[in-house]
Formats: sequence, structure tokens, C-alpha cells
Amino acid sequence: MPWKRIAKIAAGVLGFVVVLIGAAAAGGYYFLTSADFRSRVESEASAYSGRKTKIEKISIDWGAISHVHLAGVNIANADWGKSPHMFKADEIDFDIRLWPLLKGDIVLPSLVLNKPDVAVEVGDKEQLNWSFGESPITSEVGKAITPTQRLQTPLIGSLKITDGKLQYQDAKRKLALDGAISTASGKAGEDPQAELSLKGKLENQPLTVHFVGGSALMLRDTKEPYPINLDIAYAGTRLVAKGTVQDPFAWTGANVDLTLSGPNLSEIYPLLGIPGPPTPPYRIAGKLEHEPGKWKFVNTKWHVGDSDLAGDVFIDETKKPEFLTARLVSNNLAFKDLAPLVGAPPGKTGNVNAQQAATQQQLEATGDLFPNVPLHVERLRAMNMDVTLDAKRVIAPDYLPVQALAFRVLINDGVATAKPLTLSLVGGGTIAGEMSIDARTDNPAVKTNLRLGNIELGAFFRNSQYFDTTHGKIQGHVTLAGHGRSLAQVMSRADGHVEAAIGNASVSSLMVSLAGLQLFDALILYITGDHRIPILCAMGRLDFRQGTVTFNKTLLDTQKSVLDVQGQVALQSQVVKAEVKAHPKSFDLLDLHGPVAIEGKIRSPNISIVRSIPIPTPVFGNAKDVDCPGLTAQLLSGE
Repeated sequence: MPWKRIAKIAAGVLGFVVVLIGAAAAGGYYFLTSADFRSRVESEASAYSGRKTKIEKISIDWGAISHVHLAGVNIANADWGKSPHMFKADEIDFDIRLWPLLKGDIVLPSLVLNKPDVAVEVGDKEQLNWSFGESPITSEVGKAITPTQRLQTPLIGSLKITDGKLQYQDAKRKLALDGAISTASGKAGEDPQAELSLKGKLENQPLTVHFVGGSALMLRDTKEPYPINLDIAYAGTRLVAKGTVQDPFAWTGANVDLTLSGPNLSEIYPLLGIPGPPTPPYRIAGKLEHEPGKWKFVNTKWHVGDSDLAGDVFIDETKKPEFLTARLVSNNLAFKDLAPLVGAPPGKTGNVNAQQAATQQQLEATGDLFPNVPLHVERLRAMNMDVTLDAKRVIAPDYLPVQALAFRVLINDGVATAKPLTLSLVGGGTIAGEMSIDARTDNPAVKTNLRLGNIELGAFFRNSQYFDTTHGKIQGHVTLAGHGRSLAQVMSRADGHVEAAIGNASVSSLMVSLAGLQLFDALILYITGDHRIPILCAMGRLDFRQGTVTFNKTLLDTQKSVLDVQGQVALQSQVVKAEVKAHPKSFDLLDLHGPVAIEGKIRSPNISIVRSIPIPTPVFGNAKDVDCPGLTAQLLSGE
């Protein structure tokens, strides 16, 4: 339940109770001698509230402080509401000072509500049944009686609520709550407290709300900050707000600690209306502040998966749609924790939720690389955003040499653009560019445009036996576009191309030999140790056409041979079928006489040698060095 709606409902309920009390008091004062006293009070209350009001019994003991007893109170619901009543109570008893009424002040030394039943409903057009705006008369009365600050509330010396009930229905958001509202004595002799407990469902998930606040007397009789303690549990998500507010109606002078935790930050949307990103389990703590039209969640500390972040979040309610601004920094970001952003699990181990663990198991069982986990990108239409993240230290596996990243995401009317997006790699290389998701339709369109600059080849082999003998700078470009609601769907329909090239480099001879291309070298190197194989040129282009990837201009030129790759990858089935052919440049004592076949699922393909001759035999090679500068320029220019 959004914060602003909680405040609006609280003000509305209090306002209508004031209407009822004022009508009864005014009716009693002016119509005491009337034979139809009760009906006149009902008429006055109906006129003020805009809802038909019935009262079974009224009695008044007159005095400077008069006592009023109302029995069988029933206020009808809005015409479109489903509940037969908006408010009813078995009994309402209150003492009221008469002289302050002449100045328009309501002073109640005591107020007792016996079995009050409040029904709150939100209509299809977001209208609230407790709203005062449904008629001009009611609207003007509402403006007069609804408190907007604590000093406008009735001065209630003692408030007692017994066996109270509250129902909240919002069919559009699939929210249904039933609960109890009561007052109780404070612990250890403290001031009385107001308590609200609700239990129900939100989008078919369990929801509980528990609120404990200060007494009604605190709102007017003191200038002390009003204490609040709110605990909301929704499925696995929990929101706890605890502290004090100088004025709970205007939410000024707040000193409130807010903690939000759960298995996935995207699950806060039904609860708060904020489209959070998919994440591993998280916990966020900070201070909740407010100024007219704006909420601030400041000095926040985030623990998401195995990552730590800090920063501030602001929500501007004056803009339509609402606008969220977040400025986050991290000195400890686990790269795997970004995987849920595309529907992928963070990994096998670590801080993952149940759904992510199940996705990981499914990928391993099927051999798929791209998860088919639907992302709720349609929620991007609910709120515009400007979010920046500066991760100064990124922890990634050895084969992913990312050491820092930074991006800015702008969301405007359902279109999210990450620009600029920069990944800083070990060795000084970068991956930079932009990505976008157009979620204005139910079939989102995804675009990626990235540049690969001066990426050190050896960085992908850090902390391995191949690191010292693997070197070179990679240049490249990624241009892809697709559509769908999951990563698997987007890739299965992707169009575009990926190019990469490297020259004057070297790789581990042992690594190449173990790939099965040179049996003789492998036998020697196991005895003598590793050394480098110079790479005169390496390049590759992958052409994407409706999810089918074709190897184009893909080759590796070494001093001994030229290797080229041919074949395709079907991204819909996530199956690769390709061959690597070696063309020797000179005499080789033991050649395998056959290409290397790569077939099977992308995640774990089978690699075998297709032999035309069953045993290795000598071969005389005649392959020539390739024109690396010319081919590289041609490749990277997109020709």
C-alpha cells in the first residue's frame, strides 16, 4: 500500500468520524426540541458526508461537557462500491465541549468506538470511496474537515477502539485485506497506543500489515514527535519503518529508519508501485524523508547478493508519471549479481533466491545458455527514472576481466536506455556504448551497440597457467537487435553482427595443442613446458539473422597454420554446428588430417576430430600468411 494512500485513508477516516460527531452535536444543539430529532441528525450527517447515514438511537446528556451516545451507526458506501457500507459501528460514545464549537473547534475529552467497521475500496478509475471529491458540497466540506496537519485534528483526550475491523479492496491491483484496528495501553505505563493489524492478499500473495502509533491525544496536545512503527510483509518482501514524525499528516520533521528486504527487488512493485530491477536477495536500509510532493530515501546502505552499494533515492510525485532519481556507488560489486537484470541466475552458489537456483538447475539440465525467464519490462511504463551506478571495484571470475563499471539508465514513457555504459577491464581495455529496451508494447524491442577497445587477451586467462604466454589487444563491435520478454526470446530472434580482431599477439602453445590441433606439439610440451605461439592475425564476424548465427570471415593465422571456422548456431534451440579447419603452412610430421567438429548445445558442445585418415601422417603445407591489416580494417568497417 503506497505511503500517500495510507495517509489519505487515515485522514479520510478521521475526517468522516469528525463529520458524524459534528453533525450529531450540531443537530442536538439546534434541533433538540424537534419531534424528528434523530432523522434531522441523519440528514445533517448525510449532507455533510455525501453518503446516506442511518443512526438507530441518539441520546445526549447536556452540560458544559456533554455526553453523546450513538447506536447502530451506518454510513452507506459509494454507488460503485461493492461493500454495503463504508462505515458502521455498534456504538459511538463521546464527550464534547460545547463552547469551542462556536469557533469551529472540536474538543473531545473522550471518544469510544465499539465494533467500528471501515470498508475502503479503490475503483477501476483509481477513485477512493472515502474521497470527498464526489460532489461539490462534499468536496468543500471535506476540505474543511480533513486534517492536513496535526494541529487540525480534533483534540481527543482519550480514544478507545474495541473490536474494530478494516477492509481494503483494490480489484485492479488484486489487493484484498481484512484486519483489526484497536487501541491498547502502552507498555510499562507509557502513553496509550493506536494499533492496526491487517491480513490478506496482494496479487494472490500473502500480505500482512501491522502498525503501532502514538495516542490520539499526542496529535494535538503536545508538540512531541509522533511515534510510528510499521511492519509490512508481502510474500518474501518485508518493509519496516520505525521512528518519529513531527507531523504525520504532512510527514514533516521525520526521523524514520526504513528497511526493505526480500528475495528479489522486482517484487516491490505490487507493494510500492516502484518498478525495481530483478536482483538476488537484498537488504536496503536508510532514512525516509519527505517534502511536499517528494519522498527521499537517503543515506541508504544496500546489500544485494554479494554486493554492497550506497546512495540516495528520490521520488517526485508532482510529475506524471512519477519520477524516480537514484544515485548509487559501490566499492564492492560482484559481477554475477548483475545477471538477474537479463533473467539469468547469479550462479550455482552464493546469495541466490529459490527461483534463481531453480533456473540454474534447469539450464544445466537442458544444456541451454540463455534463460527463458520472463522479465516484467511492462512495469517500465509506470514510472520515469534517472538511475546512475558507479561501481569502482568489480569482483568477477578470472575469465571475465571486469574491474569497474559505470552506467546511467534513463526511463522515459516505457523506453529504458543505458547510456553511457562503460566496463573497464583488466589491462586497460574497455567495453563502451549503449543498450535500450522499448517496452511501450507487450513485445519489447531490445537494442545493443557496444565498442570493444584495446582489450588485453591475456586478461581472460588471469590466474591460469596460460596467462604469462598469452598477449594481444582486441578491437571489436557488437550491434544486435531483437524482441521478446526474456533473454532466450530476444536472442532467438536477434539480428545484427559481432566483429572482433587481434594482431601481433600470442597464445599458449600448450593451450592450442591441448585443443587437439597439433598432437606432436602436445607430447613435446608436456615434457619441456609451455611457450608462446605467435598469432599473426585473428578475427571473426558473427552474422545474426532471426536468431541464426553464421560464422563469417572467422580465422586464426599462426606461424604454422591458418585456421578458419565455418558453421552456424541456432539460437532458438541453442545448438551449435561448426568446424575448425587447419591449413598448414609447412611440413608437419604428425597431422591429424581432419577438421575439429563442434556440435551440440552452446553451453557444453561436443568437440571431436573428423579424421579422413585414421592415423596421423606427415603433411606438406602450402597455406600463406593472410593480409591482416587489410582484412581487419575491412572487418571493423562493417564491409
